[in-house]
Formats: sequence, structure tokens, C-alpha cells
Amino acid sequence: MKKRKLTWANYRVILGRIEHIEYDWLTPAEYIPYISALLGDIDLDPCSTHNANNQFLRAKKIYTLKEDGLNIQEPWTGTTYLFPPTYGRCSFNKERGTWRWSKKAGVAAKAPSIIWFKRLIREWKLRNIPEALCYTIYPEMMRILPEMWDYPICFPTDRPNTIHGKGFFTLKSPIYWGYFIYLPKLEHGFHQANRFKEIFSHIGKVIC
Repeated sequence: MKKRKLTWANYRVILGRIEHIEYDWLTPAEYIPYISALLGDIDLDPCSTHNANNQFLRAKKIYTLKEDGLNIQEPWTGTTYLFPPTYGRCSFNKERGTWRWSKKAGVAAKAPSIIWFKRLIREWKLRNIPEALCYTIYPEMMRILPEMWDYPICFPTDRPNTIHGKGFFTLKSPIYWGYFIYLPKLEHGFHQANRFKEIFSHIGKVIC
């Protein structure tokens, strides 16, 4: 009997269905020491869960799915770390002036990673956020958001051991490597970019 090849779809069945509405992939544990070395104490993770935060990053403040960090009216403040949802699409409700998430696939420009990163950039430019780091495994950002190349970026050498948000099991990302985008403290200029390069060059290629 021919052995069945374990595709990504097979893994998802074996390891448990991914509940996109309540859970998503979490930051790979091997990256957390580098994130902490760069940012120190994290003031805000706007896209998290209490279990994940207590287990891993331990940000002082988080927004969960229920609190809806993307649409929350109050500004994001403090040193921020963001790993936006990877799957689904976002659609804008003009009447409410809010974004709505759906697990159905859509155009790349409406992908959650794109929409969340745009808010992160806006808060940083308004100086509500002094410093931020974004991790994403969505490659289309490189094409759709050319402005991301204005900031220091790290492309890790190895594929990550991504953590599932519900069961905390790990699985090497089967498709994408992922990368970090750093928004430095503006008053420190190139010094902060050099510090990012010094820390993250241990895990991959850094472009400043």
C-alpha cells in the first residue's frame, strides 16, 4: 500500500482544526529572546490572547479578539509588538467606519496582515507608539506595501516553529519563512536601526 504523503492540509486535520476566529498562529518561541532584547518590556500587543500572552510575550497590555484591537477607538500606545492574523480577509464597513474580519480568502490588499500593519504605521507616525516590531508570515506585503522597505527588516534564515494559539503545539511553517519589520524610536535615528541589526543578524539577514 502506498504511503500517503503528509501535506499541509493533512497536518491541519491531524493536529486539529485551526479556529481562525478564536485562535491563530503565535510568534515562534525561538524568536522571543531577540524580541525581548530589542524592545525590553512590551507595553502593548494589540492582537493576542490572555493565554498566549501569559505563556510567551507577557505584554503589559493586550487586546483580544473580543476587544478588537484593530477597530478600538483609543490609540495604541507604548512599545508595541504585533503579529497580525495570517488568514482570511478584512472588509471595511463605511457606515460604522470599522473593519470586519472574515475567514474567507479575498484580495491580497485586504489581507489582515496588511490592514493591521497599516494601523501600526499610523500610530507610530502619530508618535503614539515610540517603537514597534511587526512579525508576519504574509509575503504579499512586500509587493502591496512598498513603504515597508523604508524600515529595517530581518529575514530569518530558517523556517520558524510556529506555535498554534489553542494547543500550543509547534509546527514548522510549511509555506512561508516570515520576517520582522522594525519601527525605531525616531529620536534615536540610525542608532536604533544599528541595534536592530546587531540583535537580529543572529537569526537572519537584516536590511536597513
